[in-house]
Amino acid sequence: MAPMNIAVIGAGMAGLRAAATLHAVGFCVTVFEKSRGAGGRLATRRTELGNFNHGAQYVTALHPEFQSFLQQAEHQKSVRKWQPHLLRGEKATAGAPASALKRTNTAADIWYQGSPQMNKLITPLLDPFEIRKEHRITCIETAGPRSFILHDDLDGEFGPFDGVIITAPAPQTAELLQPLAPRFDPIADVEMAPCWAAMIAFAKPLPTAFDAMIHPDPAISWAARNGDHRDLIHRPSPDLWVLHASPEWSRDHLEEDKERIAFLLLEKLHKASGAKLPDVVSINTHRWRYARTIKPLGKSHLSGMNGRVIAAGDWCLGARVEAAWRSGKCAAHAMIETLIG
Repeated sequence: MAPMNIAVIGAGMAGLRAAATLHAVGFCVTVFEKSRGAGGRLATRRTELGNFNHGAQYVTALHPEFQSFLQQAEHQKSVRKWQPHLLRGEKATAGAPASALKRTNTAADIWYQGSPQMNKLITPLLDPFEIRKEHRITCIETAGPRSFILHDDLDGEFGPFDGVIITAPAPQTAELLQPLAPRFDPIADVEMAPCWAAMIAFAKPLPTAFDAMIHPDPAISWAARNGDHRDLIHRPSPDLWVLHASPEWSRDHLEEDKERIAFLLLEKLHKASGAKLPDVVSINTHRWRYARTIKPLGKSHLSGMNGRVIAAGDWCLGARVEAAWRSGKCAAHAMIETLIG
């Protein structure tokens, strides 16, 4: 019997976990990704000054299977443990007392980063299946009860496929799937929040006793040096920082221009750090329109079309990279059960 052909839409953690699982059991898998690279929100911006992890900053593992995945990635040197000097809450000042600093060093709170950058976290999932980048899928067409054709925004047509797994953000997934069946209507109830990210290169190290801040200001949910103080020994300049605005602030400023956002967030970092900011070599911003799941679906995936079309992603279970990994795995197993029992 010829192998089953499966399309996976989205090359983030959920999509690649699904694709790797299906490929491992002999399915023919094609991944479609709208961007130029894989990894989704495990994103890295490469510049002449260095690399900025401007999407997810780190991952943690609660489930033993995801812990095993990270251990495998660590063995392959595609992740490393990260223990920044961390400041929590609105205590951020340049001379913060040692009691305000905390390292993430307990077994239940180990942080991992992709190595040498966040998007390398997907390395253990990259089997020899095809990834078609810069293909934004805009329509899924039924071609009989057990066959599907995909269309992209460049008038491309792909298929037929025996099954489709969609791992785009919830609003984009709903747009693709709600025309197919009422079964997918609950996706519209999922809530996702935006995030403005700023990538700042300082001419000299920012004079702080910490490498990362969590919620130092109502406008900021996260600010961190790319690396830690030890990196500055080998790379004294520039000092690279990533700042994530809070969901509320990002929503209030969603449609403002990038230059204005950069100015505002730099001012917020100045206030939150309590330090005199060194000269800025460069500053760029990126708008994540669907960055964080606020109200998840409440289950690992959603199936329809006789189990041959499945929606998955971190928005199914919650705002964690681990949630995306679990959702992708569960979606793949559901597809396997549908097609081969």
